[in-house]
Amino acid sequence: MAVVTTLARGSIISVGIDYLGSPHPLLPASMGDAASMLEFFTSWGFTAYDGGLDLSSRSARDIVEALEAWADSARRSRASAGTIIYLAGHGRLHNGRHFVLTATSPEVGPYFGSKAIGAEELVQAVMASGATAGLILLDTCYSGFAAHEIQTAVDRAAASQGGPVMDLAVLVPSLHHQKSYSGLFVGAMLESLRSGSSGSHWKDGDEFVTLFELREELRLRLGDDQCAYVAGRDGLKIVPNPRYRAGAADRAVEMDALLSRLSDADREHFLRKAASTDAGDVGWFFTGREAPSLDVTQWLAEHDQGVIVVTGAPGTGKSALLGRMAVLCDTRSQAACRVLGLLDGDGGRLPPVSTFDAVVHIKNLRVGDVARSIADQLGVDLTVSSSPPRDLVMALHDSERAVTVLADALDEAEDGEEVFIARDVLRAIASLPGCRVVIGTRRDRDGWTRAPATDEAPGTGVPDPGPLIESLRPRQGAFHIIDLDVDEGAPDDIERYVEARLAAGTASGGTSLWPTGTRRRAAARTVARQAGRVFLYARFAVRALERLHEEVVDEAGWQHRLPEAAGEAGLHQIFVDDLRRFNDTMLVTEVLRPLAFARGKGLPRRQIWPELASALASSAPDRAYSAADVSRVIREAGAYLIEGTEDGQAVFRLYHQSIGDFLRREAARARRA
Repeated sequence: MAVVTTLARGSIISVGIDYLGSPHPLLPASMGDAASMLEFFTSWGFTAYDGGLDLSSRSARDIVEALEAWADSARRSRASAGTIIYLAGHGRLHNGRHFVLTATSPEVGPYFGSKAIGAEELVQAVMASGATAGLILLDTCYSGFAAHEIQTAVDRAAASQGGPVMDLAVLVPSLHHQKSYSGLFVGAMLESLRSGSSGSHWKDGDEFVTLFELREELRLRLGDDQCAYVAGRDGLKIVPNPRYRAGAADRAVEMDALLSRLSDADREHFLRKAASTDAGDVGWFFTGREAPSLDVTQWLAEHDQGVIVVTGAPGTGKSALLGRMAVLCDTRSQAACRVLGLLDGDGGRLPPVSTFDAVVHIKNLRVGDVARSIADQLGVDLTVSSSPPRDLVMALHDSERAVTVLADALDEAEDGEEVFIARDVLRAIASLPGCRVVIGTRRDRDGWTRAPATDEAPGTGVPDPGPLIESLRPRQGAFHIIDLDVDEGAPDDIERYVEARLAAGTASGGTSLWPTGTRRRAAARTVARQAGRVFLYARFAVRALERLHEEVVDEAGWQHRLPEAAGEAGLHQIFVDDLRRFNDTMLVTEVLRPLAFARGKGLPRRQIWPELASALASSAPDRAYSAADVSRVIREAGAYLIEGTEDGQAVFRLYHQSIGDFLRREAARARRA
């Protein structure tokens, strides 16, 4: 079967040779593979180009003439930004060249002229199409040799014209000396595109899959059977990613499997409301926090104006507490929460559904960004505003609307913006009649958490909350601070959290190394003692325990297998201990390092990230990191990452602000060494 199609942004010709009645062995999958390739690209907007011939059983001359007509049509229409040739058949090497045999080719060579199709004919057809980008998919034996020929032809054309003729790449299933097995190449390629990369070589936030990424994934999937190879522009973006979702909500890299039961719309809305917190900890493994949750709920029930602040040391669970409220109190998230079983057992600890009119995660945002985000959710038009904070507050004042806003990560705003956001947006809204703001923040940007006992705010008789929180005090209305550092229930909550995480494998039917309840409780109690009310410590301790068998608790001094106690070592030493578990600690640390300096939604995994990792590397001045290294870190150290989407590609940032603090400190130490 051969079908020729064209698209406003590109054209494809897909040919699978039918050897029935010829002297050559049959390739049962070749015509089906050509049809499958056609179906895939047609589903992305390709329309039929009437070539007038069924090329599968035609001669080499007929197929080459069809390629010529196809290229001429694409060039005359000037509508093709990209052209693709897929050709499946028997490959032969003869006199230093690669040929594809057709149904009329002789059983033995020579194969020159019209007896078989040479690689040169394929590359000339693509270059003659007038497109800016071209891709050749050659599904034959020994196709790596053809890829070399195509690369040579492209280099000759570039030399003759003083520069590249077009962006052209060739992807093949085998190396120079390897045979190709019918059906494997296309099957693995289409399955990887539809189900996603099993090696994390691309993500759902990438609009296109590059040829390099596709090659790496095919090598992983095909194993020893075949070895995919790319020549030419391996970064070419011509193959669409069927799983791409423009503007997809940010999510922890580990979350996709847990949310697989939701529809696309429900999953995206759930994640958007959970902001950048770990949705697993927001939902499945959230434990306790009864007193802080009730405190927020009661304050909202008793006050119609003012500010309530949830604060605490880094890692004490501020975002998990507020993220859970944002999700479970959101009307559109109710269906998702019901499917995921998150609506049971909260009783009166949560505010009513629809309490929050706007939810904003402030990390890396400027004051104008925060004002516009709140305005969009409230239906306030700031399109032509020259001062979004002022115009938002004025619009709410003039409308006399009563609104409740939840704002998290104030201390993680764009550097220098946190005070302006606190004063000009959050406090200003809370000072309006009927308006309330719930805020999550450290006491200051650097994580200072607890004032000396004698350091009192003037005239209050209570510890000074610090300048950032003090800047939130409204001119009118109530002002209340919930400090998670002094939450007496935190140790018990952490114990239940650890026990639930260790039991998760057994409960889900998976293989658990902790099947015994008494040993899980013993481990959980030890972690709770060492956590010092820091839930982030518990998260990393669980990761250490999940690699150990439960019988470890019967050993003397087994606690040394855990990260050092949070109160004694601090979070930075905990990160050091956790990074040591990787086979190449230096690689993981240095690849993560650029994310500590990233702003906005994060860094794209292609080009920029590996180049920055190489530039910031301290282990060796000439160490160069590649896209494969980035994929490895995404795959093995996903717990450190949040994935988002920006400008048609996946972007990544660190899971927690404290990890960035640690990596920046380590980078400074390496520079001084």
